[in-house]
Amino acid sequence: MRCLILILILMLSLMAAAAQAQSVYRWTDENGEVHYGHSVPPEHAHRGYDLIGPDGMVRQRVERALTEEERAEREAERRRQAILEAEQRSQDSRDRQLLAAYGSEDDIVQAMEMQITAINHQRSSIRDSLRRASGRFESLVTRASRLTHEGQPVPVGLERDIDDVRGEIQTLRRSLQDLDQREEAVRRRAELERTRFRELTGG
Repeated sequence: MRCLILILILMLSLMAAAAQAQSVYRWTDENGEVHYGHSVPPEHAHRGYDLIGPDGMVRQRVERALTEEERAEREAERRRQAILEAEQRSQDSRDRQLLAAYGSEDDIVQAMEMQITAINHQRSSIRDSLRRASGRFESLVTRASRLTHEGQPVPVGLERDIDDVRGEIQTLRRSLQDLDQREEAVRRRAELERTRFRELTGG
């Protein structure tokens, strides 16, 4: 049994040696000259090489080592590709949601109109508050002006009330501006959705 094992080991060693003898390496030196041999000199290994089988076919190809600039460029390209793929997945998700939410372009328009109606209700409420605040402000300022005209000091409480109402008015006006921007965004989004819906459905 031991002899059989030794014979098998010897045969495998001979087969490996024969395979190695039949395969050759091909590499290119710094001058661009091609060389062949049973091993690649260490000083040329970084340039890459091919392992050619006994049938003349390339069995293994080792690429040359990249420079720092090439590695940086490859990494940048990998990141760009990852970003593009992420954007595509995101777009696919938005498209599925768009088609699930709307059955036609008219549905998109109706949804937009409902949002604008809600914005208009908010706008009307804020304008009412702004009119009331403006009336209080005018009344407070009139009182302060009358006291000043009469040569009396304006009470600290009255000055504080004037400042508070002024701040309220400024906040209400910013809220109206925010609503204007929201309405513009709703209209812009609806137009984009209609265009994309048309592209996806071939309408």
